[in-house]
Amino acid sequence: MAFLYPSFLWALAAIAIPIILHLIQLRRAKRIEFSNVKFIQVSKDLTASQRNLKELLILISRILFIFFLVLAFAQPYIPASESIQPVDASQVTIAIDNSLSMQNVHANEDLSLLTVATDQAKRVLDLFPSTAAVSINSNANYNRSPTVTAGEAVHVLDQLDYSTRPFIKRQAVTSDRSSAEHVFLFSDFQKSLFEPALFNSLDSSRFYHLVPVKAGAVENVFIDSVYLADEFVRSGTEGTLYVRLYNAGDKAVPDCPVRLVIDNVQTAALSIDLPAKQVTEAAIGFTIRGEGTKRAVVEVEDYPVEFDNAYYFVLAPSNKLLITEVTNSNDSPLQRLYQNEPLFETLRFSASNIDYPRLTASNLVVLQGLSDIPAALVPTLSEFVKNGGTLVVVPSASEQGNSYLSLMQSLSIPASFSSASATSSKTSLAIPNRDNPFFSTIFSEYDPKMQMPAATRSLVWSRSSDDIMKYRGGAPFLSRFDRGQGQVYLMAAPLQASLNELVNHALFVPVMYRLAISSYKQEQQLAYRISDVSLSVPVQEQIGSEGIFKLVMDSAAFIPEQQIRGGNLVFNMPPDLEEAGFYDLFLQDTPVATFAFNYNKQESLLDQFSPDELKSFLGTDRPNVQVYDYNDSFSMKGEFEKRFFGVKLWKYCLILCLIFLMAEIALIRFL
Repeated sequence: MAFLYPSFLWALAAIAIPIILHLIQLRRAKRIEFSNVKFIQVSKDLTASQRNLKELLILISRILFIFFLVLAFAQPYIPASESIQPVDASQVTIAIDNSLSMQNVHANEDLSLLTVATDQAKRVLDLFPSTAAVSINSNANYNRSPTVTAGEAVHVLDQLDYSTRPFIKRQAVTSDRSSAEHVFLFSDFQKSLFEPALFNSLDSSRFYHLVPVKAGAVENVFIDSVYLADEFVRSGTEGTLYVRLYNAGDKAVPDCPVRLVIDNVQTAALSIDLPAKQVTEAAIGFTIRGEGTKRAVVEVEDYPVEFDNAYYFVLAPSNKLLITEVTNSNDSPLQRLYQNEPLFETLRFSASNIDYPRLTASNLVVLQGLSDIPAALVPTLSEFVKNGGTLVVVPSASEQGNSYLSLMQSLSIPASFSSASATSSKTSLAIPNRDNPFFSTIFSEYDPKMQMPAATRSLVWSRSSDDIMKYRGGAPFLSRFDRGQGQVYLMAAPLQASLNELVNHALFVPVMYRLAISSYKQEQQLAYRISDVSLSVPVQEQIGSEGIFKLVMDSAAFIPEQQIRGGNLVFNMPPDLEEAGFYDLFLQDTPVATFAFNYNKQESLLDQFSPDELKSFLGTDRPNVQVYDYNDSFSMKGEFEKRFFGVKLWKYCLILCLIFLMAEIALIRFL
């Protein structure tokens, strides 16, 4: 035990005062004779015994009162187990995890984890003097908050709200100050976000106090993503939306309600059973009414974590597909086929008269029945596919030249050719695999015994990305090759009825439509995540030539870092954009596009690291890092005081001082 002010111990000499008073008050009893001596003697002995005991107890009470009063002024304490700088010079960092997962309910209180964490942080501030420099770190500032006093820090804690930014980062628990400090970290320590490697970056000159807050449960249902069965969005047509729901809890959720809302109108609703720890996919049918971009939301009902109950996405109408056919035939079946559908825009060039700028601007280029490919077209098509275009190659019935071999070599496709004639033998095609995504919406009723056409084989290849249709025997008839950002489709037989019966078969129209639609590339995704670093969307050159783009949601406007690259607007996500929902992209006052942003799905995974698991990450070489068990802040406060400030005993001395003062009064009054 030590004393903060040992000079006060000289005052213990005051103990002599009650002792002297006690000795002075002692008096020898006078002897008085009575006739009944025996009776008087007994009464005298009994009274003297009581009086001596009373005076002795009063003396002891006075001595102890003075003794503990002096000790209270000397302020005794048990020294701390850690050697640190003086408390008055301490710098304190309170790091509060106010991420969205902190909406969860605490295990012992009907309060959110954020509320419990801030309450515990306020009690921790009582450990430090009012002159201590306090910095409140949260997800929004990452060590950029100003230094305040302990009293002002309480007000800052009261103003904390949820943030979409993940918390467990190095900046949250480090500081640019050179002197030692205490860092208190209050968090739920999600397994999906917390990285144990963080401990390796901690400064050994600082003391870190990790305070886990325990959630009552980790069950949570959220929407992971959505996608369309047909990416080509058209007004007035029926579509299918696939919703991926994840039940992150350990218990199955029966009859979870799910609904689809388009432009604030509920379009569909269903209930679905969700097994524990699994992703469940649900299909929702819908029809787009009216023109223009549609704002859609898929919603589920789940409590208490509700930030991820809605998934926002945008249904933007698709532009017409530009299909360019290069052929020398005046009677191509593709021209009649694609012209009958209003969603297609067609162009036709002969091999000797090609408008290359318009060709490269197409979604789909079809080389149909060319006996020879112009030399200038080969590198153009190779670059077209590399940049994301779709090429369909249909061979000619006549002998193929070296130009085809040059094209195949430039596309890195191992293919060879053989001539075909009306007398060439034809082989029946195999029944398509209905599980192939290419045929996902083609068959209304699948007949495993359907009559298939036959075709010759003029083009031979191997090692494709996907064999869509095959001959009986397994040889490929229609295959896809993924090259660069685009794709190449090869058909083994010419589009002549005498060589390829598919031209007159019922499958011809849906197969060729599917080839065309597969060339469609969404200009923007259905939805983005707020955590995305940057976005790229195409803009018209005349729109992006001048002016500043901004994202607007209601009255909030954000101007991101932006630049135009090759007809695309590339911009970084504004750091202050934290709310999920729909944002309109404006160029000055002109609307350009609409985006949907959702929260990071890692926040929806509520599993936590326990204190024992956190301690296991520390090992034995981190004495400056303390992990506290799940308990109340009072226990944590006492443990911290004992380790860093020592056990202060002056309060106990003052209490004992009052007890002995009251004891003296009681002895005088009642005995």
